[in-house]
Amino acid sequence: MKLATLDGTDHNIAMGVSAGIFISFSPTIPFHTILGIICAVIMGGSKRAAVISVWISNPLTIPLFYAAAYYTGVALLGTHHADIQFIYDLIDIIEGDMNTSQKLDHIIMVMKPEMQIFYAMLFGGAVLGIPASIASYFLTRKWVKQVRNEKVPNKK
Repeated sequence: MKLATLDGTDHNIAMGVSAGIFISFSPTIPFHTILGIICAVIMGGSKRAAVISVWISNPLTIPLFYAAAYYTGVALLGTHHADIQFIYDLIDIIEGDMNTSQKLDHIIMVMKPEMQIFYAMLFGGAVLGIPASIASYFLTRKWVKQVRNEKVPNKK
């Protein structure tokens, strides 16, 4: 209901939701809010609606979104699955007795060859995010119109 009470037209709110949903599928979780706002501004949508809708990506849904984005990206780009050993190497580095700067250097060294994972997730997220954001635009616009029309008393 919060979306329907935001300032702006039904189009403006729906564009904001669409922007937020699109960003939700990207593997950029620490930056979802700011990226949602930037995307909403570019699309001419409501920044508040974008901020609300990026939360479709939350601790319960992130594993599903990220796995779907990764496997979609791998399938479409034709890349190979990464060796799981790099995850264990990262855990060892994080738990190791090094200062933060040394840990960051080691993490970058381990992750550099695995950037194809990020690229696959980014591409797969875009491929999945586009239809989801388009669908969310039309559903949100229709829903906001309906809620707003119900709140306006009938004139006779």
